[in-house]
Amino acid sequence: MIFYDRFVPGLAIVSYLIGDEKSGEAVVIDPTRDVGDFMEYARQHDLHIKHIIETHVHADFVCGSRELKARLNDEPQIYCSSYGGGDWRQPFADLQVKSGDALKMGDLCLEFRHVPGHTPEHIAVLLYDTTRSTESPWCMFTGDFLFVGDVGRPDLLGDEAKQELAHQLYQSLFQELNEVPDFTEIFPAHGAGSLCGKAIGSRRSSTLGYERRFSEALQKQDESAWIESLLDEMPLSPPYFKRMKQVNTEGPAIIGPELPGLKRWQAKQVHDRSCEGCLILDVRSKEAYAAAHIPGSINIPFGSNLPTWAGWVLPYDRPLMLVVDDASQVKEVVTHLLRVGFDDIQGYLEGGIVSWETAGLPLEMLETISINTLHKKIQQNYPLTILDVRTEQEWKSGHIKGAIHIHGGTLQDRFDEIPQEKPIAVVCGSGYRASIASSFIRHEGFDDVANVMGGMSAWKAADLPLTA
Repeated sequence: MIFYDRFVPGLAIVSYLIGDEKSGEAVVIDPTRDVGDFMEYARQHDLHIKHIIETHVHADFVCGSRELKARLNDEPQIYCSSYGGGDWRQPFADLQVKSGDALKMGDLCLEFRHVPGHTPEHIAVLLYDTTRSTESPWCMFTGDFLFVGDVGRPDLLGDEAKQELAHQLYQSLFQELNEVPDFTEIFPAHGAGSLCGKAIGSRRSSTLGYERRFSEALQKQDESAWIESLLDEMPLSPPYFKRMKQVNTEGPAIIGPELPGLKRWQAKQVHDRSCEGCLILDVRSKEAYAAAHIPGSINIPFGSNLPTWAGWVLPYDRPLMLVVDDASQVKEVVTHLLRVGFDDIQGYLEGGIVSWETAGLPLEMLETISINTLHKKIQQNYPLTILDVRTEQEWKSGHIKGAIHIHGGTLQDRFDEIPQEKPIAVVCGSGYRASIASSFIRHEGFDDVANVMGGMSAWKAADLPLTA
């Protein structure tokens, strides 16, 4: 058996390619939209991708099954769940499978198992190496149903659905898996950092027996108590999850081998609105953005967290124009954005912010202040609004007295809660999220806004006062 797991940092996605040496066939499980790696790996190992499996309708990224099939001349077959009713059946599937159905590739057999709870239609895939055992599965690909140290969250479909999904999850974990042996290795679709679970562990694989013994979520108790514990302090889910569900149910658009967004735009073209209606996304560092940026631009610094925050805060109904430090970053930035469904990327500013400066076009700066300056202003009763944009859990762990709390991902719906008559100091954990939030607040017409550099990490390190 040939085994390849591909991890995408930030979104913490894990996809798998499994190949059979005897037949030369391969299957890809839960691919992302950027499918080139799977194709290249198969080519290097003389494998032919004949099958593609979606364990469920993903909420946090655009599924890549249609893209991979199209890039392989429509030869592979796509397998999706037949459960959940019409709202959950993906029409682009070649085969809609149910529990007990199997896919055979040479010496390998992949058996499907319905495990609802994270979503109604969710399936897991049991892998048998028939040269070793036809009765006991070696591996189980669990999608978002079961993670290392955690289980899939059942609350993504709203309050009305979560109790029923939590009940289904309980049944799937403690009844459906009963006959699966402890030694079976589990390979989830996400690792630590994904918002599809509450407390996903840092390792990307485990055994079912180890999880049964040591995962808090797999300790069986009365169902109502188990559900209450599971749902307690569940992190906020991004609003873009609902959009991803819709896109992945209907079937995402096919991008093809040529990435969008590679067109170069001169500064004057961008300034003269040749990119009609474009939102300018500046992916430079928070420090570079603060020093000089295009008025009205939004800052999400380049890195693995870019797609998550793009999904949180960017509108899907506007084309994007990129500002980067270096043109070599453009392809990776575009790939990040495509993973979360931003297909309308018009291009990037040729020459970066320097070309804008040398063209004599208007620039703005974002004020930055240190935690010590902020503390002095507080002591002097300086009129100031401190806006904390961290998560609820971070806020509860300690915050600055008098601050107001709005999760950074929900700002677009809560600008009316921010006082306009006083300067605003935006704080997060280190300054990354505060830079995103500050750029949005400025974009909405607030003039006197500052990013607190170092954020609450620096505040705590300096042993400055906190309140709970």
